[in-house]
Amino acid sequence: MARLLDRTVGFLADRLDRRGFLGKAAVVGSAVVAAPLEFGLRPTSAYAAICRCNGSSCPCGSLCCDGYTEFCCTLYGANACPAGTLTAGWWKVDGSQFCGGAARYYLDCNAACGSCSCGANGVCSGACSGTPCGCAKGSCNNRKAGCTRFRYGQCNQGVRCVGPIVCRVVTCAPPWTFDPTCGTSARTDAATAFHNRPCLNEPFGALDSVTDAGGALRVRGWAVANTDYRNAKVRIYVDGKVVVDTLAVTPRPDVSRAYPAVGPEVGYDHTIAVRPGTHQVSAWATDRRTGRQTLLGAKDVKVAGPIARVESVTDLGGGRLRVVGWAIDPSNRTNRRAVVRVRLDGREVQRGPTTVARRDVATRYANAHPTSGFSVVVRAAAGAHRVCVDVVDARGTATQISCVDRQAVPSPSGNIDQATSPAAGQVRLVGWTIDPLRGAGPARLRVTVDGVQVYTGTAALARPDIVAAHPGFGADHGFDITLPVAAGDRRICVEVVHDGGARTSVGCRTVTVGA
Repeated sequence: MARLLDRTVGFLADRLDRRGFLGKAAVVGSAVVAAPLEFGLRPTSAYAAICRCNGSSCPCGSLCCDGYTEFCCTLYGANACPAGTLTAGWWKVDGSQFCGGAARYYLDCNAACGSCSCGANGVCSGACSGTPCGCAKGSCNNRKAGCTRFRYGQCNQGVRCVGPIVCRVVTCAPPWTFDPTCGTSARTDAATAFHNRPCLNEPFGALDSVTDAGGALRVRGWAVANTDYRNAKVRIYVDGKVVVDTLAVTPRPDVSRAYPAVGPEVGYDHTIAVRPGTHQVSAWATDRRTGRQTLLGAKDVKVAGPIARVESVTDLGGGRLRVVGWAIDPSNRTNRRAVVRVRLDGREVQRGPTTVARRDVATRYANAHPTSGFSVVVRAAAGAHRVCVDVVDARGTATQISCVDRQAVPSPSGNIDQATSPAAGQVRLVGWTIDPLRGAGPARLRVTVDGVQVYTGTAALARPDIVAAHPGFGADHGFDITLPVAAGDRRICVEVVHDGGARTSVGCRTVTVGA
């Protein structure tokens, strides 16, 4: 029996290559002590005889039981140490087929111990550090995570205590380029030469945002190649068509802070002109070395058309209408000024770019031109009219903003018969006016002196002399106003104020007022 066990132990010891505490001597010795009958009398391996597979029910031949830790990209998507871990050491495989015949490096990401103490081996327990042990993602087809209390020790040597290995990172670049705390003293473990996962060859990154940039889509994100931590190629699709296919070269210091091994220029930020409406956008990253692709994200985004407001359509009298508002045309990327078209009863009567300064609009909308307002006067015969305002974009497509119904009426009639200074500090105004909008009713007056309003009232005095020339309105349309005015040459103006607030000038006079 002893001879049989010795021969079996020797035979299996030559065929077992386990790392650290799973060294072949320990495995074989443990098998003899823990399960001598099963190991010596049944057709099984030393490892299988003592295998408990981290307390799981996985078969001992599964990946979860092979003694090595799972790759970080399987657990977290990125081939990088996750938050709460640090690089504690590394080993390599020479002549790796995954690195074109060059060396391939494996780095252990150990949990941080925090306030936990550690023994002479410098590794604290997972129970204290909060690192659970088990098959990665609970699958027997994944290697273990958080179970191995081991440290090669070439990295972060200033940290005395580390926790169990959470996951592994693999790279074709030397470890000290991945983590500057790593030294160059090499360890070799050829048993890991064929350890691989598809995610190690796939780039990783994100589609951070897709926003309406005013007649365009702004697509932002970042993409990193797992094989060398350099920028990956980015391909952007809009509605199923490729619109961008280039390297990610925009600086992203935030990504470099999260993944110290990653270079600073791994971002992308592209603005793509599109028509108004909802668009489907997706972004893919491609590893330049392997050609493997990863979907970074997909979003549906609605791009608005021209933004505008018609704030007023005012009857100025005399067959004139003033149209006031503002407009922004995101598709006009040359000067951002919208082209406004005014239609009267369906017929275009005026077209041109916005010209009125509107600081309020520019403050509210980042893509607005400082002169995004419009104020246009159109001729309109007396009677009812429909006024419509459109924005014509760079492609010649017109978008209707608003239509307003207004009544156009003739200009008021009137005259300033006298404008005198009857006494020091006084001005007397005598005249008449008729507002057709008010019919036989008295017109409302506004008087200004040097542009400053000094009087409002009505023209309601009897003026029988105007009845013959203006039949149908009656005689009560005269005014006789005396106002206090400072001495000097003064510009006196009289206006008719229409219902709705529009004003029409009756006339102006310059009067010398005595002191």
